[in-house]
Amino acid sequence: MLLAKEVPNSELKKLVTMEEEEAIYGEDIQREENSDDDEGGLRFLIFDVNDLDSEAEEQENLKFVVKASHEAKLRELLHNINLIEVKLYSDASKEFIKLLRRNTGGELLHQYAQTSSKFSELQDAWKRWQGKPGMSYILSLISAILSHPDGIYRPNDTRRIAISRIIDKFARSIVEEKLEDIYKELNSKEGKHQKAALLLMASIVRRSSSLASEVAKSFNFKFPVFPKLAEYKLKQVEKKRKHSTRKSFIGFAMSFLEVGKPGLLRWILQQKEMYSGVLRGLGSDDVETVVYVLSTLKDRVLIPESLVPPGLRSVLFGSVTLEQLVSISGREDGGPASELAHRVLVMVCTDPCNGLMPDLKRHPYPLRGNPKRLLGLMKKLKATEVAYHRDLLLSIVKGRPSFCSAYMDEFPYKLEDHTSSTWFAAVSLAADLVSSVGIGLPFNFINSESLDLPSFDSSDVQSIMKCICCRPFSRLVVNKGLLHPNVFVKHGTLRLLLEELKFLDSFVSAINHTSCSSNQMMHRLAPLKQEIENEVRMLLPDPQVLLTLLSSLSSQSRIQELGLKRKGNSENFNVHRRNDRKKLKTDVLNEDTDIIVSGISSGLDIAFHGGEKALDTFTADDMDSGKDNVKIIAKIWGLQPSSMGGIALRDVETCFHSKLLDALKIYAIGFPESTKSIVFGEHEWTNQSLEHFKSHLLTLAMM
Repeated sequence: MLLAKEVPNSELKKLVTMEEEEAIYGEDIQREENSDDDEGGLRFLIFDVNDLDSEAEEQENLKFVVKASHEAKLRELLHNINLIEVKLYSDASKEFIKLLRRNTGGELLHQYAQTSSKFSELQDAWKRWQGKPGMSYILSLISAILSHPDGIYRPNDTRRIAISRIIDKFARSIVEEKLEDIYKELNSKEGKHQKAALLLMASIVRRSSSLASEVAKSFNFKFPVFPKLAEYKLKQVEKKRKHSTRKSFIGFAMSFLEVGKPGLLRWILQQKEMYSGVLRGLGSDDVETVVYVLSTLKDRVLIPESLVPPGLRSVLFGSVTLEQLVSISGREDGGPASELAHRVLVMVCTDPCNGLMPDLKRHPYPLRGNPKRLLGLMKKLKATEVAYHRDLLLSIVKGRPSFCSAYMDEFPYKLEDHTSSTWFAAVSLAADLVSSVGIGLPFNFINSESLDLPSFDSSDVQSIMKCICCRPFSRLVVNKGLLHPNVFVKHGTLRLLLEELKFLDSFVSAINHTSCSSNQMMHRLAPLKQEIENEVRMLLPDPQVLLTLLSSLSSQSRIQELGLKRKGNSENFNVHRRNDRKKLKTDVLNEDTDIIVSGISSGLDIAFHGGEKALDTFTADDMDSGKDNVKIIAKIWGLQPSSMGGIALRDVETCFHSKLLDALKIYAIGFPESTKSIVFGEHEWTNQSLEHFKSHLLTLAMM
């Protein structure tokens, strides 16, 4: 008795194909076409009712169906693979690969490995098609078998161990006996054949570290055509780029790194041409490829466990490769590729273990790094335009005055031109650089235990002085900026000056701390401190300039009172739109120009004296209201706008004067001889007296 059992198409397709059903059951299987969606339709499998007494028996029956299906299909495919007709042979190879990729592909692979442990049918096909146009099909099929996850060794899967050993033996035989055939395919100038050969070799490497080592030792990486496989090719007709062999080349090169065996990594990374070919073209690759390459490098090579020495890591990241990564990190909406490129750049450029950043104090072997390559990279960063580039630059100079001073010597922006559209971004960058270089800097070279204390001309001291008195921010530039009619230019200039003074204060404090250790040390460091003070007097602005700005506060209060009495009263300052504000500001400038230039302009004085271009770096929305002007000030000082939410325009002036006092305090405490006679005559300028003066001025500002 036969029983027809309904089985959904979607379930049946996981077990057997229509062709397999015909091969096994012949006429016993009836098919019924469903007029609706085929996926939701039913097929009828007819079994003897005695074989379906229980669900367990039914499952066993289905397993038998699969096994019988595989046996029949294997016989058919292996027969066709060894035919001389190209169409039958290629179709059989393609179908075999498709079956391996199905859910039941593992069962098919296991069955084949058990019935033909030497894969003799594939070896026969290899010999038959060797050097012929159809060779790529058998290479692709073998690659699919070697890379199948169910055929790779897993220590906890006892059933898989025996199969993996059989396949490993087959893979090893290819390395030992077939490399010459592989070279012929690589040299064939046929992209399809070259790709198939590369994919096959990559599938062998990924199987295990031992096989990867054998390939690394046996493969001829100096094969003339090999480096060219990393290049893009163009379709002759459409003139469009075709990825050709590059992706397969990348897969082969990175497969060695994926294995992650330390000894293998150190050896394989010496194949400079191969990895240079991968990294030099990375800027033209798609996001998926970029993420694959960079994540592999980050997780397998740029870690302590890799045991790859700094010199070898440095070779990977030559100038061209660094430029590629900089380009990727600077892409607009670059997504994960840009983020990953930035992370890799920070790792490579800041960690001495990666071969670029020097560490001369490292024991027992100092690392010289490659400062020239790093500085070349720093110059190419678009730090005022790209956030990732800015972050990278700040990460490189953090706590490293030598790099900051070298960059400042060739600062790529002009700070003397306040009308430049990049001025605000440039001055903010310069301030951030000086601020960053002082973070975590211990000034170890000024050590009371050191026998040779640094002189003013030593490289350590000179690097710091070049950061404090940087070339593009001369005394004249500072004075012009502080006295500029544009309130934003004033803030930007003062911010950079204050960062320089803070760094100076930290440096002098370190010298004073060491001097206090003994009278002898005080005498030894006195000449250094005097030379630093002399340099500061020559290159930084005179404190009198800052005091001139402070003295204008009372005059400014008078200007504001006059402004409030004008037509429209104070409502005009808060309610009028931008065009109305422009007219009012022009009136103020015309009546009180002398006071405004030498002092502080009104909180609403937004630089219409040649400063409008300088505001182009801010969006139109930034300039729409007084609150937005406060946001601009927050940007200049590196503050979160939310932290200044309740601050009015008049309070912005108070903020400016407060920062001026901070600058004067550093002058006064660090170099009292230069400043005490200016304000207090012969009285000593102390912290207490300065804070009293500061409090007094702030009270005036709030009146």
